Amino acid sequence: MKTIKIKDLDEKVSTFTSKSGLKVYIWPYDLSEEINMSLTVRYGSVDTDFKVGKKTYHLPNGIAHFLEHIKFNEKPNVTAHDFFYSIGSYTNAYTTYDHTSYEVTCSDNIDTNLTHLLYFVLNPYFTKELVQKEKGIIVEECKMSLDNPYNVGYQNLLQNLYKYNKKRNLVTGLEKDVKNITIDDVEAVFDNFYHPENMFLVVTGKINPFEIEKIVETFFADKEYSKYVKPKMITKKEPDDIVKESDSINTNITKEKLFLAYKVPKKNYKGWDTLNLRILHNIVLNINFGTTSEFHNYLLQNDLIDDFYYSLSIEKDHVVIIFEASTSYPQEVLKEVDKQMQHLNISEQEFMRKKRAIIATSILGYDDSYEVNSDIRMDLIRYNKIITDLKGVINSFTLEEAKEIVSKITNYKESYIILKPIENKSEEA
Repeated sequence: MKTIKIKDLDEKVSTFTSKSGLKVYIWPYDLSEEINMSLTVRYGSVDTDFKVGKKTYHLPNGIAHFLEHIKFNEKPNVTAHDFFYSIGSYTNAYTTYDHTSYEVTCSDNIDTNLTHLLYFVLNPYFTKELVQKEKGIIVEECKMSLDNPYNVGYQNLLQNLYKYNKKRNLVTGLEKDVKNITIDDVEAVFDNFYHPENMFLVVTGKINPFEIEKIVETFFADKEYSKYVKPKMITKKEPDDIVKESDSINTNITKEKLFLAYKVPKKNYKGWDTLNLRILHNIVLNINFGTTSEFHNYLLQNDLIDDFYYSLSIEKDHVVIIFEASTSYPQEVLKEVDKQMQHLNISEQEFMRKKRAIIATSILGYDDSYEVNSDIRMDLIRYNKIITDLKGVINSFTLEEAKEIVSKITNYKESYIILKPIENKSEEA
C-alpha cells in the first residue's frame, strides 16, 4: 500500500491496486459519523460509439444511465436497495457525461457493505424481461425531465452550441432511445467497460486502510479477470462554429430565464493543461461575474436579475462558459454579459483575494467525508490522479498569467436560449 500526502493539510490518502486491477483510494477520518464508499466506472453518457478489436459498436443514447438503473437488480425480485436498506445503509448511483458512480453510505458493517457494493456492481445479472420492465421506468424519468422547463432550456442550449459533442444529448436519452435498448446493448457495455481495471473505489470516513485492503482482496480472491482491452472511442472533432445562435421557447414558467453560452476554441490556450485552465478561468470568472463582483451587484441594484450563475466546462476542443439568469429583462442581461465578456478585468488585489478564497474552501472540504470522496473522484476523472498540492498550484499563479487567460478568451461563438412564460389569454365575455 502506498501513501499519497496532501501537502500543507497533514492529510493522507492510502492507495493500492488489487489483484483484479481495481485501484482503491482510502482517506481515514476519525471525526466522521459516517463512511462513504463509491465505485466509479469510467463510462458515461457520451460513450455510445466505440470499437473493440475489429468489432464496432453504435449504441443508443442513454445506455450508460440505463445500465446504472438495471445494475441494482441482483436476482428475480431482489435489488441492492433492498439489501442495503435491510442493514440500515443507504445506496444510490448517478450517471454523468464521462462516468457512472455507485455509492454506499453506512456507519458500521464495513465488510458487509463494501463486499456487497463490489458484488452488485460487478455481478452481470441481466434478462430480457428485466430490460423490458426497466424501459417503462426510465421512459417515465425521461418524460419528467422534459416536463422541467429549465432542463429543456439547458438541453436546447447544448444542442444549439454543439454539432458533434454528445453532451448535446440527454444523459437519460429520449423516449425513442430507451425503447430501442436491447439486452445485447446492456451486455456490450458491461462486458467492455465494467472491468475492475476501468473502475476505481474510493472509501472515506472512520476506517482502517488495511481493513479495506483485506476486504477488497478477499472479494477478488476467487475471481479471475482477463487483461482489460480498452475500447477505442469513436468521436468527431467538434467545430468552432455553433449550430444556432438563439432560440425562444414559450413554456410553463412564471418569469423569463436566460441561458447563454460562449464556446472558446481550446487552440487559443496552447501550453496550458486542464488543471491550470480550470483554476485560472474560475478565478477570472469569479472576479468578473461572481456574487461579490461589481457586475453582479450592478444587475441586482438595477433589478435586472433574481438570480445569476455561471459554470465552466473544459472540453477536448473548447472551453465552454455558460450563464443562467432568472430575469424579466433577458435581452438587457444578455447585452450586459456580452459587454463584460469583451472587457474582462482583473486587479492584483482581487486576484490575491480569490486565490486565498479557493485555498480556504479546499481546506474546509476536509471536514466532510462525502465531499472528500467526491473530490477524489473528480480528480481521478479529470486528471487521472489526486491533486496533492492544490495550494502550491494556486499560489504559483501570477497576475500576468491570469491576464494572459483573459486575453485568450477571444474568437468565441455565442448561443443563447430565452424561456418565456406562456401567455394566458383571457376568455372573451
